Amino acid sequence: MRKRSHSLGNMRFIDSSTTFPISSAVITQGRLLEVVVTGIPDGSDRPVEGGAAQEMVEAFRQLDAILAEAGLNRTHIASVRLYLQQVNRDIAAVNEVYRAYFGDHPPCRRAYGVELQAGMLVEAAFVAEFPA
Repeated sequence: MRKRSHSLGNMRFIDSSTTFPISSAVITQGRLLEVVVTGIPDGSDRPVEGGAAQEMVEAFRQLDAILAEAGLNRTHIASVRLYLQQVNRDIAAVNEVYRAYFGDHPPCRRAYGVELQAGMLVEAAFVAEFPA
């Protein structure tokens, strides 16, 4: 899947697909960044191997790249929504990766059990705030 970035009005779209109607991230009004990432690396059509924890590692790798492009870092994350194919089975493993990533910066977080596509075990959505 090819990617690009562009702006429209007060919104800046980051990592937009040229084949699907989606962007990995959108900056709105120059104050908030909303990001959705998965455990599927660019150029692949399936998640990384190794289970939910490895998919979370890949999601954080993608998040770091998007945050850097927007001039932010993980300390700007205000809220997180995790979507897990097998929430009861995988939440402990995902929590270990999550804890290591965020350290002493604990954003508000919710985790949901959902049916995901493309063999994914994890999808993650983040909201970051730009400094004033």
